[in-house]
Amino acid sequence: MKILLLGSGGREYAMALKLKASATAVELISAPGSDALAELGACIPVDLEAPATVADWCAAHRPDLVIAGPEVPLVAGVGDAVRALGIPFFGHDAATARLEGSKAFAKDFMQRHGIPCAASHTVADLATGEALIRGWSHGYPIVLKADGLAAGKGVVLAQSEAEALETFRAFMAGQFGEASKRVVFEAPLVGMELSLHVLVDVDAAHAAYALLPACQDHKRIFDNDEGPNTGGMGAFGPLPFLHPQDMARMRKDLVEPTLRGLQADGLAARGVLFLGVMWTAKGPELLEYNVRFGDPETQVLMQLLDEDLVALLMDVATGRFQSRELCLKQHTAIAVVLAAEDYPEGAKKGVPITLGNPAVTVIHAGTRKVAGSWVTNGGRVLNLATSAPDLASARAAILAALDQVQWPGMQVRRDIGLKALRHAQAGKTVQDAW
Repeated sequence: MKILLLGSGGREYAMALKLKASATAVELISAPGSDALAELGACIPVDLEAPATVADWCAAHRPDLVIAGPEVPLVAGVGDAVRALGIPFFGHDAATARLEGSKAFAKDFMQRHGIPCAASHTVADLATGEALIRGWSHGYPIVLKADGLAAGKGVVLAQSEAEALETFRAFMAGQFGEASKRVVFEAPLVGMELSLHVLVDVDAAHAAYALLPACQDHKRIFDNDEGPNTGGMGAFGPLPFLHPQDMARMRKDLVEPTLRGLQADGLAARGVLFLGVMWTAKGPELLEYNVRFGDPETQVLMQLLDEDLVALLMDVATGRFQSRELCLKQHTAIAVVLAAEDYPEGAKKGVPITLGNPAVTVIHAGTRKVAGSWVTNGGRVLNLATSAPDLASARAAILAALDQVQWPGMQVRRDIGLKALRHAQAGKTVQDAW
């Protein structure tokens, strides 16, 4: 089977490993790919923001399945262009991708369909926003979100009126171009944050879905959740204190209303929805929708999924999926990010990597091969991932493997999953103070 995988990072590399492990022989092509993905199949220099360019390649080469990794091609409409050729595409069309492409659209969707979420206001002019900040009555921090895509950097939790005004003015001045010319203000939600991925196959006549294990990401650069936010320094799943009744509540309160809302609004969905959830004192509330797999959550989920990924994604892409429980390893999985010096503000590239023989899965995210040796080529350089019978064992395996991978300036968190492990060991639940 010929598969075109859109993307180039750690998420795509983790998916590529799983695709190549399929019972079906896979000819993998990645766009634009990377030196690491080139070892698993061909790479092609296609612009993922240009739907016609991707469609032209597909028309000429007729892949059996196209899989979208990042959100940018989905928001740009690549899915629409490829599906118009009659080629199965795992990923949403542009209309549905607005759930991630526009924070204002997503909040309106949540509110109209009765999905628990934070109180919010959408503002598109300076005077209205400044007045809103000065009269803010929801408590601090004020959450300010650039409406459009901002490479994961368009959300600020302003701790004071002064910080909120400074952030808002920078957004409106075009800090993120057109993406920040409209701003969503949200009341703060307090609780435990988690990531819930849902495979969805929805159209006017059909609504099928399947839950993947809930994961927890670690955004800040340093141990103990200190330092600036990143794209994610590691994740694990499932959460050891999240019980079946908790998953059932998220299904009832968040997932099923989302599917009903998609149908009511005439939106098709053939891909994955990644729900950012805050479990508050009132229960699970929705922070945001993402219309693709998370990174580094995907690296965790690929360790847990005990199914043929090719067959699974093809069923979703072709509208043949039926709601069911997925086959999963009864393990806990963990992925830890090894980041470059200067990340997240920048990334020192070209630094030689000492890559030994760690007894875990090595996932390339931001690497390049020079004269047969790997060097750093991005902020998040490598991931180490594994699964084990429990979280403590999975953490121990990763910590033991860290000695095998080094380069000058490497940054890594050694506490991924530790807070959750202690929470579980203390007998606490998702409802208890985090």
